[in-house]
Amino acid sequence: MNRKFFTLYRFSLLQKLRAKSFLISTVLMIVFLVGFSNIERIIDWFSGDDPKIAVVSKLDTDILPVLKEIGIKSDMTEKDYTLKQARQVVDKGTYDAVALLSDDPYRVTLISASPEQELQTQLSTALKQLRDQNIITEADVDPALLASLAAPIEVKQELTSTGGKSEDELFAASALVYVLLFLMYFTIAIYGGMIVTEIANEKSSRVMELLISAASPIQHMLAKITSIATVSLIQLSLLVGVGYYSAQSSSLFDQLSLDSLSAKTIIYLFVFFLLGYLLYATLLAALGSLVSRVEDAQQVTLPVIMLIVAAFTVSIFSLNAPTNQAVVVLSFVPFFTPMLMFLRVMLTEVPVWQVAVSLILMGLSIALALFVGTKFYRGGVLFYGSNPLKQLRRILGGRQ
Repeated sequence: MNRKFFTLYRFSLLQKLRAKSFLISTVLMIVFLVGFSNIERIIDWFSGDDPKIAVVSKLDTDILPVLKEIGIKSDMTEKDYTLKQARQVVDKGTYDAVALLSDDPYRVTLISASPEQELQTQLSTALKQLRDQNIITEADVDPALLASLAAPIEVKQELTSTGGKSEDELFAASALVYVLLFLMYFTIAIYGGMIVTEIANEKSSRVMELLISAASPIQHMLAKITSIATVSLIQLSLLVGVGYYSAQSSSLFDQLSLDSLSAKTIIYLFVFFLLGYLLYATLLAALGSLVSRVEDAQQVTLPVIMLIVAAFTVSIFSLNAPTNQAVVVLSFVPFFTPMLMFLRVMLTEVPVWQVAVSLILMGLSIALALFVGTKFYRGGVLFYGSNPLKQLRRILGGRQ
């Protein structure tokens, strides 16, 4: 049995690793990941030069140093345009924007061909700064006193349920967990669907009859599940590794809290991913054996796909409430455990016994799915009828 299993496993594994679809999809996902993690740089490359700005000021103060001080890096020139002239120079393209500043009352009229939201905010900030300084000077109030009154009170919060993490640290960790959960959901759904597609293709091309004559249906099913699991782990490792090093060199490093991507996180990610994959892949393989055409696969496997989507949806909504009692209970339900228990482990302090219980329940569920799945697979893999539900009833009734 072992020799036949490993022969099928090696054949299936090499076939997938050498497939152009695997190589192309891996390269495309890596390109997408690198592009997504450096999206700000890419936008900057195509954003062009900073806009040329003409400033028409009726203020007593020299406004250009103030504007540069608050961060406006554009090429600014002071002019003496009327409103009509300002519109004309913008229409001609002489300047990208003209800012008309007034202190009676303090206001800005910004004329530009396209929205300049950032520039508008910066001009408003500069004028407010000048107005506040004038008010303080006229009232003869100590600026330091006003600054102390306006200074906010710092409140540092530590959440005991998260192992002492602050709210900001919890938010940063949640962003990283969101990415990893999406990766887990994406990989399980894609590779689970691949099993169903391959079984249907082998049945429609009659290759299945040759394979089953060389090995038992159980060996064939296990070899297919484990070979695709190996392929998915290889691809997942590449994506996590490339994503980690790519995000480190971009601004996402601050937002994703990559410091929490420790060896413990990687181990939990792969353990829960592997268990989730084995559970869902076994169910999909068993149901996929009932169909003879790829077109019929979606109808039969829809309940399992809905379970995967439900687990992912619940986990996303649970990011803001990882200690919610419903989340705790659902994290022990095998179909939800891979994502919800991983989420809890990453964001909260979970007792070791709870993690152990969830892993034991997952192991028992996978064993039960394998036991039932192999019966379905044995009865369905050589079924070529057009009504998979009828065949399913025959298997359940022990007539196969």
